[in-house]
Amino acid sequence: MESLAPLTASSTLETPAQSALDAFLEQADFNRFGWSATAALVQGCLLTPILLLIISTTGAPDWHFLVAFLSFLGVLIPILSALPVRYVFGGFAVSFLIHLALIAYNLL
Repeated sequence: MESLAPLTASSTLETPAQSALDAFLEQADFNRFGWSATAALVQGCLLTPILLLIISTTGAPDWHFLVAFLSFLGVLIPILSALPVRYVFGGFAVSFLIHLALIAYNLL
């Protein structure tokens, strides 16, 4: 009778090389509280008040306020749910771009 080959995978798995971004994000997880506080500070004390001031000054439509609020939640939810820094950075980057686009749209 023939012997069957083992059904288990090889134990020598090679890990792919990490990119510079992945290495930075792994190191940033150690200082997660600082990164989260910085993102919340920039979002809540700079971007949102500036956008709300511009919205009230220019008489922008109400949906600008809704988009600003939802993008603020896109930063706040990863921070409060203790997700890794990768998600905090991603939410902050998207919110930052949305806020800048709305500011530019209302000023021009």
